[in-house]
Amino acid sequence: MQGQGLSARTITERIRVIRQITAATGTDPAALTPQTISTWLATLPSAATKNAYFTVLRAWSTWLVQSDHRVDDPTTRVPRPRTPAGHPRPVTDTQLDAVLALPLRQDTRTKIILGAWAGMRVHEIAKIRGEDISPVAGTITITGKGGRTDTLPAHQLILQQACYYPRRGLWFPSPRDPSAPVQAKTVSRVISDAFDRADAPATAHQLRHYFATSLLRAGTDSRVVQSLMRHESLATTGRYLAVDTDQQRTALSALVPTPNATQRRVDASPSRKSE
Repeated sequence: MQGQGLSARTITERIRVIRQITAATGTDPAALTPQTISTWLATLPSAATKNAYFTVLRAWSTWLVQSDHRVDDPTTRVPRPRTPAGHPRPVTDTQLDAVLALPLRQDTRTKIILGAWAGMRVHEIAKIRGEDISPVAGTITITGKGGRTDTLPAHQLILQQACYYPRRGLWFPSPRDPSAPVQAKTVSRVISDAFDRADAPATAHQLRHYFATSLLRAGTDSRVVQSLMRHESLATTGRYLAVDTDQQRTALSALVPTPNATQRRVDASPSRKSE
């Protein structure tokens, strides 16, 4: 998997899924059958989880075939679990302002700001380093899914946070091992706990939805939003963009009628009766 250029996080997750199906079914992972896969997927809690785990099993089976460990791919005879379309779930301005009004620890405040004003995922926040921020150039460098690295303009709020952290090295080192970053799940918990204390329950990932939605509401072109979200597909970005009724009305009011659309021209001739 390392030869495919996959990130350590992706590799770890795929190994976990393969071990999980092995333990649950008592089947050699190199000898999975379509029936075994279908039965196991049916035990999973949600459509999204089923779809994600199916993707892992498809990648695993493809590798087995390509490596001559088996001659067939069992997942080709298993229907891909359908995933219902996701809906944007941004935090509201009120929720965000409520949590930032709390006397937060500096690290907690910065993590929230990175999520809301850079759209960073929790594992990206966990790994951020001083070298990733350039106050002079006004940029932030983010290494995200699949090891993809993007250098983008940084919001002023993020550049201001840099003064509280070292110019080099991790911003959020693990308390157990200062040479390693905190875990992504720790970042997620810290952020959600802060929202709970503000009596405004929300998740860390909803900050990423907020980032995309706020850009759209500010009049940003959706393809610019896509680039700032670091998505390969505009369709993926669309799942983060919440559109309200006011935006819809504004969009409709911008449609200029053609000259004849505003004129009432009625054909007064007798209607023809069908023969």
